[in-house]
Amino acid sequence: MTKKKGDKPRGRKKLSLTTITIVLTEAGYRCAVPTCRGILALDLHHICQVVDGGGDDPSNLIALCPTCHGLYHRGTISADSIYAYKAMLVAIGRAFDLDAVDRLLFLCSLPKDLFIVSGDGLLHFARLIASNLVSFEQKANNNFQIVTYAINITEKGKQLIEAWRQGDRARLKQALAGPAPGADSNRGVSAS
Repeated sequence: MTKKKGDKPRGRKKLSLTTITIVLTEAGYRCAVPTCRGILALDLHHICQVVDGGGDDPSNLIALCPTCHGLYHRGTISADSIYAYKAMLVAIGRAFDLDAVDRLLFLCSLPKDLFIVSGDGLLHFARLIASNLVSFEQKANNNFQIVTYAINITEKGKQLIEAWRQGDRARLKQALAGPAPGADSNRGVSAS
C-alpha cells in the first residue's frame, strides 16, 4: 500500500490477541534475530511501517526484542535483514517445529562429530535429516545393544543458518530452493 502526498498516516491500533499470538508463536516467543533470540521482552515490529501504510496483519509483523528493535530503527539492522528473518521464520516454521529450529542452531555451533546420540536421540532429528539439513553417521555398535550416531549439520543446513544470521535474502532463497552446490546427497547410515 502506497501513501499519497497529503494523506494522513493512520493512527496505531491496538493489535488483537490473535494477531499477537500468531506472531509470537511464529518466532517461538523469541526475538526473530537469529544472533539474539532474546526471550525476556518482545516488541511487535511492523515490517512495512504504519506511517508508510503498513497494516497489522501477522505477515507484516515480526517479534523483536527491544534492543534489536532499537538497532533496526537506528539503521544497524537493515530492512533487508528484517525481511530475511521473517522469510526464514515463515519458511522454517511451516516445515519444522521450534525444537527442530533450536536443534539446527545448536548443531551449527558444534565441531564435526562432537554430538553423539543413541537411536532414540536420532529420532529427534528426523525432519532435519529428511530435509538434508542434518546428517548422521553410525559411530558405535555394541552388538546392537548400544548403537550411537554422530549428528552433524550439512552444508545446506550451514548455508540456511548463515543466510538467516546475515539477513541475506538472496542466500536465504538459494538455501531454501534446493541442495547446496556440491552437497553430498547420500543421507544414509555409514558404518565406521
